[in-house]
Amino acid sequence: MSMQSTVRLLSGASAISLIIFGLSQPAEQEISWLICLWLAAPLIGLTAWFYQPRMPRGIQRSVYALGLIIIVGFGLLSLQLLRQQLIYADTIYNRVVQDPESGQIISNVRPVLASQRVLRGDILDRTGLLLVSSEQVADGFANRTYPLATVSGYDPAAFSNIVGFFSPRYGQSGLEATYSGYLSGEQGSPSDYLKHNLLGETQVGNNLHLTLHAGLQARASALLGAWSGSIVVLDPRSGAVLAMVSHPGFDPRGLSFNYAADREAENTRISQYWQSINSDSSGQPLLNRATQGQYPPGSTFKTVTAVAALEHPDVAQPNTIRCYNELPVEQGSPPVVNAVDNLASLTGDPSDLERVYAYSCNVAFAQYALRLRGDGRQRPDLFEQQATLFDIVRPQDAPPMYDRFTALPTLPSRLYVQPDFLDRLAAVADTGYGQGQILVTPLQMAMVAATIANDGVMLQPYLVQQIRSPDNRVIFEERTRTIRQVMSVETAREMRNHMAAVAEYGFGSQISSFVPGVSVGGKSGTAEHVPGATPHAWFIAIAPLDAPRYAVAVIVEGGGEGSGIAAQLAGQVLAAAFATES
Repeated sequence: MSMQSTVRLLSGASAISLIIFGLSQPAEQEISWLICLWLAAPLIGLTAWFYQPRMPRGIQRSVYALGLIIIVGFGLLSLQLLRQQLIYADTIYNRVVQDPESGQIISNVRPVLASQRVLRGDILDRTGLLLVSSEQVADGFANRTYPLATVSGYDPAAFSNIVGFFSPRYGQSGLEATYSGYLSGEQGSPSDYLKHNLLGETQVGNNLHLTLHAGLQARASALLGAWSGSIVVLDPRSGAVLAMVSHPGFDPRGLSFNYAADREAENTRISQYWQSINSDSSGQPLLNRATQGQYPPGSTFKTVTAVAALEHPDVAQPNTIRCYNELPVEQGSPPVVNAVDNLASLTGDPSDLERVYAYSCNVAFAQYALRLRGDGRQRPDLFEQQATLFDIVRPQDAPPMYDRFTALPTLPSRLYVQPDFLDRLAAVADTGYGQGQILVTPLQMAMVAATIANDGVMLQPYLVQQIRSPDNRVIFEERTRTIRQVMSVETAREMRNHMAAVAEYGFGSQISSFVPGVSVGGKSGTAEHVPGATPHAWFIAIAPLDAPRYAVAVIVEGGGEGSGIAAQLAGQVLAAAFATES
């Protein structure tokens, strides 16, 4: 084979490979696709050039070269249109983007406008309670309604971060956005969709049956009261979301257009409400703090460090530890200190993992993290490795959205922000007790608690149990999905004992008073964030310890000590969860 033939073959194959790879990228990866497209362009031109007949220099050759450039350009444009208008047309058409900082929704309003005459499907809780529905009014238009407010007396704002809103002016969010195709009837029930398009019948959407318990959701929201924060309750046996509160919320009725009312008045009302919930003083009600709030976890992260110590006892020596008043780590960096002076009087000196965990000794967990840190040569970083098993990952490994929970837009939890942060010993020490640059979502910390409750097996959380057609046929049914075995069964059981110690005699013992007669375990956290500001209050809990049915994560923004308001809320939420069983 000649050199020319080899170059022609390689350039053509490379161009085709780049285009196939680029087309396989998700719709959101527009930059990756464009890079592949532009890299393929000269390769396509080179391949075509080698196929041209030999021509002497002159106008004919120049015209051929110009024509080749134009053809390649049109080819690239055609590939771009192919991707946008055929391959990812539906994805782009229905795409919803949410600003992670403000929670503001950016979406294509055309699908919403086209569906004003569609009777969108119902959204129901696990007991069959109707949360969201539709009713047909004059001229064939359909209103989105919220029966939970009139039938059960629940505040729709308590459910806003989950169900979202459906607005002809501002698009859609929450489940209304994620499952819009099913709710509108465009997905899941082809026969009904064809009847609407061919016979002109009213299009009726499919119904979402959630894992959510409306009573528990409403109670958890009421308990959070005026505090900003989040409460997440999972069933550790399945991964089902039982409650997922984000406060402040918004009233989805404020964005729902009433077609029976005056059009101009409705547009004015909705515009004013939209402006109010996007104002600087509103507290970001469109932000789902449960899945998009990123917070330092404080001492609740000691749970992850403790698991790492138990999984690698030969390195961490979990029961050979001292709770010093302070620990100098690195010259020029402040020493690690405890939140309570002379904490060794409570933990004992020397101490063990159970007591330093129960009394939340920062210095002890800084030492564990340093012991587990890799040496850069023969031993991997066991501390970072364990965090990754909990899906708390390095920034370079963090996807744009957390793909373990797809029902709602969810941000990944990151072990640090700056790529070289953990190169410093002081940074490793700080991260070991939940400070440093670590950022987690409340959902992720609920998953940490649920994994320990489930004998070390992390399950994929889910919110939609079933999707049913208008005639009640099951279109989709979720099942329990395992992510991975994060720790051994023995480590999980030992961690439940350590969490029990927190609830029995440690910093967080008040949680037990809310569920008398029930064995409960937990861990408090006090998370420093902005210098000088009141810390965030955290608490994670599981109950009952002998056969856990609930895993809870609570964060109260600016709530102070985690052993205070957060522990109280966790106990009250557990009590409400047990009450739903009766």
